Amino acid sequence: MAHDEIRAICADAQVPAWVPDPMPGDWAVTGLAWGGEPGARAIVVACAGPAPLGGAAELVLVAEEPGTGLGCGYAGLPGVDPGELVSGPSTAEIQAAGQRAPLWLVPTGDDRAAYVGEAHGVWLWLVTWPASAAWLLAEDLELIDLRDRVYPDLPLGPPTERLLPGR
Repeated sequence: MAHDEIRAICADAQVPAWVPDPMPGDWAVTGLAWGGEPGARAIVVACAGPAPLGGAAELVLVAEEPGTGLGCGYAGLPGVDPGELVSGPSTAEIQAAGQRAPLWLVPTGDDRAAYVGEAHGVWLWLVTWPASAAWLLAEDLELIDLRDRVYPDLPLGPPTERLLPGR
C-alpha cells in the first residue's frame, strides 16, 4: 500500500478513514479495506506495532454506516449493529477529528478487546489483538480522518492478514 492509494480510496469515501495521530511509537498502517459503491460506506484501517507486554499487537478501526456489520464481524459479534451494547456510562473516550467520542467495551472473545461508539454520524469500532493492546485507549488517543489529510510521513508497514475474509 502506498500513500497515493490511500488518497485515492479516501477521495470519495462517505465515512471517515480513522488513524491514530500521532501514531504510537513503532506503529504503522498495515491495511485498508472498504465497502459500498459509489463511495465507501464502510472503511477499515488496520495498524500494527509492539504490544505493551512484548510481542506484536494490532488495532483495527472501523467507520461504518448503520446496518453494515463490519465492526460486529471484527469484534466477533453476531448481527450488524451494536444495539443494546451501547448503553449506560461509556468505558472509554477518544477524540475523533476534534470531536469527543465516548466508547463502550463490548463482550467478545478472550483474544481481543472491542470498543464501539459513534463519531461524525457513523459507528466507530476499535478492535485490538491481543486484548491487552487496548491500552492504546488509555493514552489519550486521538484520531484523524485520512479523507482530510494523508500526511507524507504516515508510517506504512507490511500488509496484515486481519483484513482477509474469515480472519
